[in-house]
Amino acid sequence: MKIGSPAIRLPISSIVAKGTCPICAALKEFQNDFAKTLSVYECARFCNLHAWVIANSAPAESVATIFLESIRNPHWEPSPPNPDQCDFCKRMEIEKQIRIKEILKELGRPGLRSWLHEHGMLCFRHGTELIGKLPEALQKTVEEAMSRKARELERELQEFLQHAKAGDRAGGGVLGRAAEYLVAQRGIES
Repeated sequence: MKIGSPAIRLPISSIVAKGTCPICAALKEFQNDFAKTLSVYECARFCNLHAWVIANSAPAESVATIFLESIRNPHWEPSPPNPDQCDFCKRMEIEKQIRIKEILKELGRPGLRSWLHEHGMLCFRHGTELIGKLPEALQKTVEEAMSRKARELERELQEFLQHAKAGDRAGGGVLGRAAEYLVAQRGIES
């Protein structure tokens, strides 16, 4: 698979969904596709996180060969997620930059701006990166999208706690949504 292969890249405008960072969603899709089609020579160096991604997603023969090469290599060392030390992280970083450029371009059109203003969510990492590259007029829209989900979840969690104190345990789905939101704040890359 070539870097940035259009065969696996859905347009960012088709990935947007309420309550999800579209860049994280695009990167997750890329990571899953990359792991499934990973060749032995595309991932000679990998971090601890991507060792598990590779083990769980790539074809077994590729995984065995990749891991065997690492075990036989006296200079191989596991590393934390880092594009300079992990081939998988490096590919994720390249894809992230492609997606950030794409979302910057799409924010120039009313459709994505409207979605972001009304329903959108961006994780802290990707939202902060975008803000630094946007014109001032669009920065406020991104900042609002970053904080809106937190306010919604805060309200829902407070309601859940009130009901739980009264003995009503219904509505626990908010706990999963809150966990997903909190985990997403770091971005998918690390």
